[in-house]
Amino acid sequence: MIGPRPRRALAVAFILAAATAGIARAQIAPGTVGNFGGGALAVPVDESTVAKDMVLSIRTQSGGRLGVDGQLYTRCGLATIKGDAKLTAGGSFTSRGAAKTRPVAGVTETSTFVVKGRLTADGGTGTAHATLRVRVKGRATRTCTSRTVSWTVRRARGAAAAPAPAPAESLLYGLTSQSGPHANRPIVLHTTSGGRTIDRVVAGYRAKCDRGRVIVAAEVNYSPEFDVTPSGSFRNVDKFKVTFPDVVARTTVVLRGQFDQAAGAAGKLSVTEVFTSRRTGKRVDVCATGTLTWSARS
Repeated sequence: MIGPRPRRALAVAFILAAATAGIARAQIAPGTVGNFGGGALAVPVDESTVAKDMVLSIRTQSGGRLGVDGQLYTRCGLATIKGDAKLTAGGSFTSRGAAKTRPVAGVTETSTFVVKGRLTADGGTGTAHATLRVRVKGRATRTCTSRTVSWTVRRARGAAAAPAPAPAESLLYGLTSQSGPHANRPIVLHTTSGGRTIDRVVAGYRAKCDRGRVIVAAEVNYSPEFDVTPSGSFRNVDKFKVTFPDVVARTTVVLRGQFDQAAGAAGKLSVTEVFTSRRTGKRVDVCATGTLTWSARS
C-alpha cells in the first residue's frame, strides 16, 4: 500500500510542473506572436530628413524569440540590421549584433547595431542606432554612425476594409509579401494634409538578378511625392538612374494601392533594375523583385 504513493505524488508533481510551464509560456509577451513592420519616416522633407529614416520588420514566435531585419541610414550608406532577441514578460526586447554584407566586388560593409523596443498585440515602438564600416579594396576604411532613431511597427493586417479616401494626414506602417532573413520586408508611407498626396514612401526590398553578374543586397527605395485620387486610390511610376564606376543602373519602381475605411492601405509594388556597362553600353544584368503585395496602417 505504500508503493503507489510516491508514484501518485510524482504524477501530481508532473501535472503541476506542466501547468506551471504553460502559465510561464503564456506570460511571455502575451498576444505578440506574429509579423510586425514599419520603421521611421521623418516629415516634412528637408535636407536632414533621410538621416531620420529607417525600415524595420520583426517576427515573433510562440517561445518568445524574435528576429529583426532592417536598414538604417548613415553617411557611409545603409547599415544592415539582422539579428534576434528574447521578449520579456512585458514585451520588451534588446537586439545587439553585427551584420556583414558584400554589395559589390571589392567592398565589404560591416554593421553593428542596437535595437530596443516593446511590442504589444497591436504593434510596438522603440529606438535603434548603428555604426557602419565600409572597406573598399585599395582605399581607407570609412566609419559612420547613425542617429538614434525612434521607430514604430504595426502588426500585419488581415482582410482590407471597404475602399475610402486617404486620411487627412497620417503615417502608415506595414509589410510587403517579400521575405527577408527573419521577417517580411517593411514599408512606411505618409499622407499629407487633406489626404490629396503621398509625399514619402520608404520600402525595403531585394531584387533577384537574372545572370548573377550583379550582387544586389537588401535595398531601400525612397519614392517622391505623388497624387492620391479623391476615392483613395493611387499609382506612381518612379524612374531614376544611378551611375557607378563600371555600370549604370536604371531603376523603375511601380507602386499602386487603395486606402480603406480602417485607416489602412494595401496594394502592389515592383522594382526592376537594368544594369548596363559604362564602357560598351551593353546590358550586364537585370534584377527584379517581381510583383509584391503590401499593406500598412496607422
